Amino acid sequence: MKRTLLIVAPGLIALAFLITSCKPSSTPTPSSTSTPSQPPSPPATAQKSPGPLGPHCGDSPPANPSNCKLNIDQPFNAGCSVPFSGSQSHDIDLHCPNEGCAKNENDKAQNRVKNNLCATGTPVEISVTSIDKLQAAVDLLVQQHQFSYGSAAPPPADRAKLQGLSTVDVNGQAVTLGEGKLVTLDAFVLDAKHDDTFVLGSDPHKGFTGEGVNCNNSLFEWNDIHVALGETASAEECSSVTAEIIPHFRPAVWDRFDSNPCTSPHVTNPLPVKGLRVRITGQLFFDGSHTPGPCGGPGGGHSFPRRAVWEIHPVYAIQVFDTPKNKFVTLEEWAQGK
Repeated sequence: MKRTLLIVAPGLIALAFLITSCKPSSTPTPSSTSTPSQPPSPPATAQKSPGPLGPHCGDSPPANPSNCKLNIDQPFNAGCSVPFSGSQSHDIDLHCPNEGCAKNENDKAQNRVKNNLCATGTPVEISVTSIDKLQAAVDLLVQQHQFSYGSAAPPPADRAKLQGLSTVDVNGQAVTLGEGKLVTLDAFVLDAKHDDTFVLGSDPHKGFTGEGVNCNNSLFEWNDIHVALGETASAEECSSVTAEIIPHFRPAVWDRFDSNPCTSPHVTNPLPVKGLRVRITGQLFFDGSHTPGPCGGPGGGHSFPRRAVWEIHPVYAIQVFDTPKNKFVTLEEWAQGK
């Protein structure tokens, strides 16, 4: 549309000036605490301002939180000693099996991988470049018509193609990784929230109803804690790598790992983890039910803001960089007194 030059009365100019001056100034993006070393990375763009809180952030827990239609009531079987200390048994461990509330074999297989607490071996230290190369390797298989993902979880047999993929470690050295391998990522927390819970979602009538892997129960103690990890504390979430802290046997202090303005008020004594530098260890998992939502990408109905659908899922260990001590410590040690 062409612009038209207008002659405006001085009174109107003064009014416009007053209106403009009354607008709130933008809040600067919080920066990370200075540390002796940070993960090698190119500079990331500043994080976009958070949107308004959703319509259900103040809701109370629903009287009937279970939304699984399969009438599943089976215990979860870890299959090994859980890989973290302080584990606790929860209601979900007694009533939601490893495959969750899944109807087809594709989803059952994917859910079992999501809930795998038995991966072993020495964790490989990785970077976001490691994740990018793993994503590119899978996308090449898609281009070659050897694999498909996005609208639905891949068939169980196809998950074998997620093994033995070429990538690099944190130092840029060539390594072979795949689903089920243990990795460690040094990064910053952009967001952490109890996802898929009753307080989230934009539907005006009700919040989210839980996730299938967790038997579609919308309570906090039944859902994953979704952690968005960035190369810097001010990176955009669309450049993030995802880590998921599953609810099964989740330690009490891990349940406090929530900094989201909508979900954290519902958490007892939530920890101030936003912007925190952490080392997250867990198994590599490929979320075949979604597509990446990288910065500047096309997006789509099955995508979320993240650079890849390779995740650290489930999380096996959490370390926090303690600035006064100038070293990484366990989350349990860092959280003492907080």
